[in-house]
Amino acid sequence: MCNTFNMDIERPAVMVSELDAALSELRTQGLTVRLHSLQNNTWHIADGGLYSGYVASGDELVELRRANKLSIRGIKSLG
Repeated sequence: MCNTFNMDIERPAVMVSELDAALSELRTQGLTVRLHSLQNNTWHIADGGLYSGYVASGDELVELRRANKLSIRGIKSLG
């Protein structure tokens, strides 16, 4: 007999809704937002070119939004 356990690892609902709001805000600014890595919760944010852009974690995007610095400049400043 084989027991299978499904572990559903999720972020708290508050964090998810804040991340959704941050991603929506970036799209409203005309930026292209794509999931970079589901496993690492990283996002690719581009301002134009196909091969240009920046990668930031969901947590970083939420923090930038909380600090009212969510823009391509704020993302560039992450390093």
